[in-house]
Amino acid sequence: SYDGREYVPYREPSLVKSVPAFPPYTRMARHRSFYLWWTNEFRHWWKSSRLLVRLGGLYVYSFDPTVAPNILLLDPEKRKTIKKLFKFAKKLGQGGQLRVFVKTVKPFTRSMRLLVGGWRWFEAAPCRRIEVGVEETMAFIGNRVSRFVARGGTDLLGLEIILPLQRFLFRGDYLPYPEAYHPIAVCVCLGILRAVSPFAASFQGSRVGRVLTRRFFSSAKNRWLPVQRIGDLNLLSDDCQEKDEANQTADLVIIARRVATALGKVQTSGDSNGDDDGEKEVVRQYEALKDEGFAQCGAGSGGYAVYQFRFKSTTILLHVTPYGPSITDVMPFYLVLEFETSVDIREQMWANSLAPISSIQLQGPQVLEGYAYQGAFFSPHHFAELKTMYDKQLLAYEAACKKLPIVAKNTRRGGPPRDLPTLKSFLEAGKRSRKRKQNIREFNELQIVVRSVAKEILALMKKEKKMGDGGNRLAPKGVILYFEGLDCSGKSSTGGLVQAALEESGYEVGMRQYNRPPTAEQRMRPWMDRFDVPGSSSFLDLSQTQAQDEDGEHIGLVWDRGPAGDF
Repeated sequence: SYDGREYVPYREPSLVKSVPAFPPYTRMARHRSFYLWWTNEFRHWWKSSRLLVRLGGLYVYSFDPTVAPNILLLDPEKRKTIKKLFKFAKKLGQGGQLRVFVKTVKPFTRSMRLLVGGWRWFEAAPCRRIEVGVEETMAFIGNRVSRFVARGGTDLLGLEIILPLQRFLFRGDYLPYPEAYHPIAVCVCLGILRAVSPFAASFQGSRVGRVLTRRFFSSAKNRWLPVQRIGDLNLLSDDCQEKDEANQTADLVIIARRVATALGKVQTSGDSNGDDDGEKEVVRQYEALKDEGFAQCGAGSGGYAVYQFRFKSTTILLHVTPYGPSITDVMPFYLVLEFETSVDIREQMWANSLAPISSIQLQGPQVLEGYAYQGAFFSPHHFAELKTMYDKQLLAYEAACKKLPIVAKNTRRGGPPRDLPTLKSFLEAGKRSRKRKQNIREFNELQIVVRSVAKEILALMKKEKKMGDGGNRLAPKGVILYFEGLDCSGKSSTGGLVQAALEESGYEVGMRQYNRPPTAEQRMRPWMDRFDVPGSSSFLDLSQTQAQDEDGEHIGLVWDRGPAGDF
């Protein structure tokens, strides 16, 4: 029988892809395509090679027997000599005799730059293509302008400052000529500067063009900032209205969350991992999904499985594929939900698959893809952010482990991390010096804000004491700080900053994390019963009686996720 797993009935394969052609990408990242990344690397290698050719031609031309003797015979005290020396230095910067080759390959170099810029625009997320197009255009303009300014500045420096100064020193007999000094050395230095300065300035010019574009679009569209009040968010901005993601109220999104919760219960082995209850009960994937109404109708290699689900008089197909490698020993799952009549139209662009369907009974796109991890459903962009952050922290952890003997020797609190604060400090030791300095600057800026907030709270407390018991309560006795968001979105770090401000002002603050589904015993009680509150009562009471019971203490509690989240 089918339930006894003796066989799996055959079904025609779905028209929707079950395995992604590329890993999920970060929205603002460039070079998501492997081939584009290598094309850009080749472009940079080609630019560096052109610079080396210029310097090689400079070296050969400076010892050219047909040119160097003529330079040696020039009288450095004459004004006409300045123009001749400048012309010689300019030819050195152009590569000498190899400048013909450099000029010949210039169209190929420009073509490579235009190819990479156009490719970046093509692979950008649909909602940001205009921005990426303007960004690449401004980067190209900044590149050309910076090279022009660098060459012009070098020519002006040599023709108007260095060479006239050299002539003045020769005429005043401050420099012996030609026994100990000859102007050909200055020409070689100017030639090297003229060859290297446009190359170095081109990178900075491109960066300035991109930064100006990004800041302009961020200001024009009122995008989310690293630190911003919720009331200042523009709900009509691109960050709040993603054009290439499904609405959270769509039917398939709601079903995907149920699927992710069921997959979070999957237990493939009976290992207890140190739990006191002994071995865990093995829960298979098809058993967990069967409880949600999904029946398996197909399977494939690599753990791929197909399920069907009846929804509003139509059939929904679910494609599940393990998406390794595992994250903290938990395997993510790649999900594709589709209506049985759906057609794969993602060959052109992912956003095209989100066109609203004509049926009135159904809401949302015909196809939905995402990732399930630890009982939560993630869109491709959100999962990419999670995976990218995990990979970065894993690399930092491995680097910190290699430095562990050095860190333990040079610091008081050496050794492996023991809790979350020591883990964060340990990870900082594995980051690059430049990144550590940047984090220190940001931390110091945030500490200034924390101290200012603490001073405001202390001022409210002092004002409240002056007003007496009959006055209004300015600094509440009990405070709950509720942070909701995806994993690795900074909830714990932000909560720690607010917690530090409250503790500095006299509050006793604790933190609670609710990132796991409620247990069977907790489901038997009221929903809010499992969420701790300040004080001894089961609910937050800010009345005068409750304040007296707390002996005048101010208590705060930080919720890392809560009743409005997925769990």
